Amino acid sequence: MAAHTAVSPREPRSRLEAPEKYYDYVVRDPEGRKIGRVKELFAAVHGEPQYVRVRVGFFGLRSVLIPVCFVTIDEERRALTLL
Repeated sequence: MAAHTAVSPREPRSRLEAPEKYYDYVVRDPEGRKIGRVKELFAAVHGEPQYVRVRVGFFGLRSVLIPVCFVTIDEERRALTLL
């Protein structure tokens, strides 16, 4: 069974110390449908993760920002899921 981890802006910095690790993770809605892929992770001044930029659309030409407090991480499946 895959472990799911909720991401919170108040989590210790070490949780997302290597943001490049999450590049190209699949982002899914709460129903499990693919929304897009992680393009970038934005952090606050002190390094806490704040937003994930997600490529959306057929060619991934558009992007949206999703606050990290609204996603869970599935390391095994390399996916972020919206709450």
